[in-house]
Amino acid sequence: MTTRVAYVFPNSRRELIAQFSAGEAPDTHLLALNHLERFGIHAEAREPALDRRAPFLPVRVRWHLRELPLPWEVRDVDAVFTPLANVIPLAARLRGGRPPVLVYNFGLNTILRRGSTARRRLLGASLRRAARVVCLGPSQRDELLELTGFDPEHVDVALHGVDERFFAPPEEPRERLVIAIGRDLARDYATLVEAVRPLDTRVVVVVLRRNLEGIEVPPNVEVRERIPYADLRELYRRASVAVVALRGADFPFGSEGSGVSAMLEAQASGTALVASDRPIVRDYLRDGEAGLLVPPEDPAALRESISRLLDDGELSRRLGDAGRAEVEQHHTMDDMAARLAPLMLAAARGS
Repeated sequence: MTTRVAYVFPNSRRELIAQFSAGEAPDTHLLALNHLERFGIHAEAREPALDRRAPFLPVRVRWHLRELPLPWEVRDVDAVFTPLANVIPLAARLRGGRPPVLVYNFGLNTILRRGSTARRRLLGASLRRAARVVCLGPSQRDELLELTGFDPEHVDVALHGVDERFFAPPEEPRERLVIAIGRDLARDYATLVEAVRPLDTRVVVVVLRRNLEGIEVPPNVEVRERIPYADLRELYRRASVAVVALRGADFPFGSEGSGVSAMLEAQASGTALVASDRPIVRDYLRDGEAGLLVPPEDPAALRESISRLLDDGELSRRLGDAGRAEVEQHHTMDDMAARLAPLMLAAARGS
């Protein structure tokens, strides 16, 4: 018997699904949607009706209201899997708990730490009524339990995956190129720019302009926005070093899960990785084994690690190869599906 699961994403995935089907994009951000059939799960992306049918409403209004009718819109499925958490589990409870909702936790801990009392209470009440809360890593789970007092059995971990077939190591030599990818507000481009300013290397950052507000960008740094996935893949394949620079763990904006996808993309590409030390980063990266960790918000330490990898080709290759091996062994999309499937099946059964 097939179990039907509706994936409800924060934003439309129609274009990404079409690009993936055409071989033009990875399916990393589809969160194993395409890899569950072997577990007896038919998964499909659904979009809130308000997003499709009420474009006349202000975006902010639609953003907050669209979750309310969702349990009725997807009443034909056995479970819902979504990063949305404001009210979907509460609304599903009004339908007798059907369909059960699994919430994937990208940045809920940050909201619980910095939100108003009313915001924290509403989110906590909603998460308590989810079938499961699924975290990106053990550190995120531990913090969520501390923040909420949830029963430990209510919160699980499913490590993220990456499309290792789309992102793969190149055969040609690397360039003296450093890349940084990501637009989450927890990214620390001020520290990155300060670190690379005096270096004799080309740097490409793929960001939104908001990420660089107030930062003086030096001549050796090229800024690119919203590039095609094929171009992103090419950057990973050409670069000698990929950097995921993050603010400290107590930074009140962005997501405590910031950087995970970019780290896995770099590792899948066999690109030597430098990342700021954060609890979620340590759930995926061991210093000196498949990348280098540096203290957050420390330009000198970041510069030293980048220079070390640029100047030591053997070390860069070793870390890049180890990163690719780590992805192949633990972080493929099939691995992610294998971690999610039992949780989805248990939710659908009501257990």
